[in-house]
Amino acid sequence: MTVDASTETDRPPLVRADHDGPVTTVTLANPDLANALTYGAMKQFIDALRSAHTQGSLLLVVRAEGDDFCIGRDQKEKVPGVTKAQSLGLILEANTALRDFPGVSVCVIRGRAFGFGSGVAVQSDLTIAADTATLGFDEVRHGLAPLVVAEYLPELIGPRAASDLVYTGREVSAREALSIGLVSRVVAEAELDAEAQRLVDGLVNTEPGALRLLKSYSTRLRAGAITNPRSSAVAELDAWLTAGRPEYPSPPSG
Repeated sequence: MTVDASTETDRPPLVRADHDGPVTTVTLANPDLANALTYGAMKQFIDALRSAHTQGSLLLVVRAEGDDFCIGRDQKEKVPGVTKAQSLGLILEANTALRDFPGVSVCVIRGRAFGFGSGVAVQSDLTIAADTATLGFDEVRHGLAPLVVAEYLPELIGPRAASDLVYTGREVSAREALSIGLVSRVVAEAELDAEAQRLVDGLVNTEPGALRLLKSYSTRLRAGAITNPRSSAVAELDAWLTAGRPEYPSPPSG
């Protein structure tokens, strides 16, 4: 499918960002294509993620319209004037925007979440899935080498489980996804929306500074930016408490 990128702005949004107090909800809104992400939709998705940061949101909720969360990138799309490197670069931008969100990200999965869709699921801080959901990194089945996935997935679910998924491209059930760490919780499909809302409400009622401090510390710890985790944990918690539990904790000095 060939798409003129200049006309994307004339069409209904494929990704929406709704801001409601401390919560930004990003919704994939192309259910007729199982929320496969075109070049234009990827750019909208990145903008939506960044808007949550700009708004100072405490929570970022990523969900989708229709029966499927996201079956990945649109592999048939060709955009005139856009190179493969530029198109693939959007994946890195989206991953960075999601993982660098300074609040708590929550992903809600119904139906299929393949390729980039599973990437969003596993890179969110918390992911709740319907018991009928299926996930997987199916790039090899489309003749592609999932090198971007191979960079981050072993860190998140372990090298053995990651190798199994990326080399075979197989689909896993929600229950198996839970057992290997792709998702955080699995609930009955009929209860998914209600359980997701309960999760969000509980987080909203948590002290915001505590969540932001925890997210900041966890992100820096994973990035190897904290040389002495135990002493840093005590020092940063003490500094935050001494400062009166600010909603937006100051970054550590030095």
